[in-house]
Amino acid sequence: MTYDAAIREGAAPPSYPMERVSPVDPPPQLAKLRSGRAASRITMWDGSQVRLVTAHPHVRSVLADRRFTAVTSAPGFPMMTRTSVLVRDQPHTASFIRMDDPDHSRLRSMLTREFLHGRAEAMRPVLRESLDGIMADLVARERPVDLVRGLTIPVPSRVIALLFGVSAESRELIENRAAVLIDRGYAPAQVAAARDELDGLLRDVVEERMREPGDDLVSRLVLDQVRPGNLTVEELVPMCRLLLVAGHGTTTSQASLSLLSLVTDQGLADSLAASLADGGELLPKAVEELLRFHSIVQNGLARAALEDVELDDVTIRAGEGVVVSLSAGNRDEAVFASPDTLDPHRDARRHLAFGHGIHQCLGQWLAKVEIEEMLSAVLRWMPGARLAVPFDELDFRHEVSSYGLGALPVTW
Repeated sequence: MTYDAAIREGAAPPSYPMERVSPVDPPPQLAKLRSGRAASRITMWDGSQVRLVTAHPHVRSVLADRRFTAVTSAPGFPMMTRTSVLVRDQPHTASFIRMDDPDHSRLRSMLTREFLHGRAEAMRPVLRESLDGIMADLVARERPVDLVRGLTIPVPSRVIALLFGVSAESRELIENRAAVLIDRGYAPAQVAAARDELDGLLRDVVEERMREPGDDLVSRLVLDQVRPGNLTVEELVPMCRLLLVAGHGTTTSQASLSLLSLVTDQGLADSLAASLADGGELLPKAVEELLRFHSIVQNGLARAALEDVELDDVTIRAGEGVVVSLSAGNRDEAVFASPDTLDPHRDARRHLAFGHGIHQCLGQWLAKVEIEEMLSAVLRWMPGARLAVPFDELDFRHEVSSYGLGALPVTW
């Protein structure tokens, strides 16, 4: 029986999120749904039914269409987790990714120049120097070493410290609170408490920069936007929180899975090592493919229809919730040949790992530089790096919104 026939006969739509069979592949049920209608019905954790979009062109279409809102309080907006209600019920805590234009573009435009390709590239030498210090320490330790605790957590953390101009002590406090916000294992009250504490820490940073600006991102926002009256402190704090949470947790997760591929796929390791010896031209291409293949935003992005929208063969009604699956779109065989194969030579630039449309990830250039440099550092400092435990003993973080690893023990 087909999926649509089952629905017509009264069967409940499948539960979402769906279970993985392989920890490095999306749930196979997504591929079955992708071969069907443009939007299928699914049942969320709270019993609500929303639409799921899985094909690459349909995901792009929804994310680019202003008739779908990113505002959590909109009628029908999917509550992705138990903590989603916090933003819906307290809209003043929302960052601009939970806003539509004109508010979204007004706030986002204040950050655009900070995250351009050139700014990301300018950080590469500083990042490489920092990585050499980290790697020198790691290779001096007793083997095996954990590349999550030793590398993929501290590198994004140091980048954020550079951007915000905060001390190592403050960075650790901010990091710990931010980690709670992306972990579905915490109760709403715990997440709210962590968010409020993090906002208090960030408000202290903002107020310090208002008294004594420095040469960092927060200081530039204070001087260029807060003092002229374009931005309030109440708007700046959630903006800073977004940059911290998005810039740290997601990069850590993507880097951990990318390094997992590096230490388990000898062909990938050999290709990248050979390329690095000849200038490293393959590395950026391979990172795009790793972004496509792993698709760490594992449960997708939520939207709600503001009016009736025809999406190919389906009418999505005003007030209906929609979930777009980035991982399903990134494994669409109509766009990527042999999509379940990791191919570092593939042109994967059409991937959806950073989303699409006006809410596409602002920090994508910086994230790619960080991942490229971490891969390069492991290849240079740990030749022949390999897993130090059986694959089935790895700690995959299913409970975290940005799918990754709890630890990656390696030897070389």
